[in-house]
Amino acid sequence: MANPTTNFGWVMPTSTSLVTNLPADFNTFGQGVDTSMAQLKGGSTGQVLSKTSATDMAFTWVTPTDQTPLTTKGDLFAFTTVDARLAVGADGTALVADSAQATGLAYKTPGVFNGLTTTGDTIYSSSGTTQARLPIGSTGQVLTVAAGVPSWATAATGGMTLLSTTTLSGATTTISSISGAYKQLIAFIELPQNATADGQFRIAPNGDTNLAYLVGVKIATTVYDVNGGYITTASTSNRSTTNFSTTLVIDNYTTTATLKPVQYYGWYAPTSGSGQFMSSGVYASASAVTSLVFSNSGGNLSSGTVYLYGVK
Repeated sequence: MANPTTNFGWVMPTSTSLVTNLPADFNTFGQGVDTSMAQLKGGSTGQVLSKTSATDMAFTWVTPTDQTPLTTKGDLFAFTTVDARLAVGADGTALVADSAQATGLAYKTPGVFNGLTTTGDTIYSSSGTTQARLPIGSTGQVLTVAAGVPSWATAATGGMTLLSTTTLSGATTTISSISGAYKQLIAFIELPQNATADGQFRIAPNGDTNLAYLVGVKIATTVYDVNGGYITTASTSNRSTTNFSTTLVIDNYTTTATLKPVQYYGWYAPTSGSGQFMSSGVYASASAVTSLVFSNSGGNLSSGTVYLYGVK
């Protein structure tokens, strides 16, 4: 008996084999088939056949590594270093590339960042494409940058703030408890008048009446000199029929280390004629200016308004 099959060489009976030899011939043939198919035996549910080599009939049973990890409606088949499940995102979110994630993917809210909670909130990038909420700042603050991100802060310089509005009346009018948060004081004094007689309009920083030193001009020709005293006009004025307005500027008014520069200018219209004045000098005190006292040498003040500003 020598009649091998073409592919596997299984021995089969020949056409001339005797009938009496057929049982033995088929036994030989069957054993050959059985031996060749031995590696196809066994395995468990879910396994698949896998080639172990290029040799004919070299197989083994293995569990497939590409079985789906998906568990939930909407899950996606992704990859980390192995096959992985990407869980479905929340309603309304969109799938975007995100290199910070193991799968390189993430579900995020599309469009404008939706974390705003308060009127005036803004959004900014906290890192790359990550959006973050910047809460609204407080009144008077400005938007600036700190440590590479936007923030709200109090303006460091510039700006003019109305500190008080004061009506003039009586023998003296005092603006007290002046804030020390500024670099310069500016007082706009509008139409101060006294009811009894003409006189000089007077301003005493901190109530001092002998520490203001000014020199300047009256009208356009006459030089006048005030060697100590109030900050004053250079002429009698301010009776009830008088129009008069003036501006006072005190620089570096909070310092306790040096004298304070003063500028004082304005115009007036006494009972006859009119005039203007400009002067500069110092408030000769090392004390910070915390109050201003207004009066008139001709009598009680009857009207007028002081607008006091602080300048950063």
